Amino acid sequence: MAPDELATWTQAMIDSGEDFVLVDAHPRWEFEMAYVEGAKHFGFKSNWVGDWAADVDMDGSPSQDDYRAVLGPDLDKKIVIYCGFTKCGRSHNASVWAKELGYTNVYRAPGGITAWKDLGYSYKVVPNENHVYPNR
Repeated sequence: MAPDELATWTQAMIDSGEDFVLVDAHPRWEFEMAYVEGAKHFGFKSNWVGDWAADVDMDGSPSQDDYRAVLGPDLDKKIVIYCGFTKCGRSHNASVWAKELGYTNVYRAPGGITAWKDLGYSYKVVPNENHVYPNR
């Protein structure tokens, strides 16, 4: 599917109350700038290394079991993973790791939060103390 089609499909699942897992693969600070309501956060780096510790971008060195806890016990449940935009590799890495862990119904939303916002869908922001976000 094209990026805007996948965003529309995801919004339709949200609107219908379908039971699926939505994952935002940004690092925490980017997740807080804009995320889809109901999305679970689990950050990955943009460049694939193939080593869990090198691919994850979160504080506290989360384990594969931590990622499984986010994705849930049903290996066949629909999972949609997004990041920033088409060229962002975070959702790709998160999707590959989900498949490596045995999940079978994984979709990568390549347009990410950018396509989501461009289509006019609502999103959330986590306000911080100074209403300023780091520019890493």
